Amino acid sequence: MKNIALLLIFVSYLFSLTPDERGYIVKVGDKLPEFIMEFPDGSLINSADIIGNITMLQFTASWCSVCREEMPHIEKEIWKRYKKVGLSVIGIDRDEPAEVINRFAKEVKVTYPIALDIGADIFALFADRNSGVTRNIIIDQNGKIAFLTRLFDPVEYIEMKKVIHSLLLNQFLEEKQNLVAQKQILKELKNKRKSENQSSINKIEKRLLLIESKLNLKKRRLLYAQKLL
Repeated sequence: MKNIALLLIFVSYLFSLTPDERGYIVKVGDKLPEFIMEFPDGSLINSADIIGNITMLQFTASWCSVCREEMPHIEKEIWKRYKKVGLSVIGIDRDEPAEVINRFAKEVKVTYPIALDIGADIFALFADRNSGVTRNIIIDQNGKIAFLTRLFDPVEYIEMKKVIHSLLLNQFLEEKQNLVAQKQILKELKNKRKSENQSSINKIEKRLLLIESKLNLKKRRLLYAQKLL
């Protein structure tokens, strides 16, 4: 029985690495693989560092004509529209040196960061290493894959924008609920306060007012972005 169980686990593992019709070896709902991204300036980001944020990974290359067509849209319609409400966009360039990546970013006029992927090792965690490069992967705040795209299909691209907006909206609503809960705790503290606790209560109140101000600004930006979907 033990040998049969091990065989089933092995077969299941092999099937999980079998590319689908678009070349992906991951699917929506899968956890973000572990990897480290290096950027042209030498800085590093661990994949664990992006958990907690809504993140878009954009696989690209300077020789990819479809990527060059898609990237200005990502810059204008996703990155610039959502970067101030909690979205991270990270390009991952397939197997090209830093100087090529920097020149490429200037040519397509994008300002979001682009990481190196020498040997396409990061790419191969998500798709068959020999499959096409143009792909976007949306990661939710829990570190799970929420959406996958292939090529620059207008219908799929619009759906991706809706998914991004929905994830950011849900994140905002969670932050709003958390603020309401903290304000309720503050109210109870005020009702029970003693003079020696007044300084701490004032600090908490100022912090919550700052959070509320930021959330109100985020709400306005999300409402504006929703009109443009």
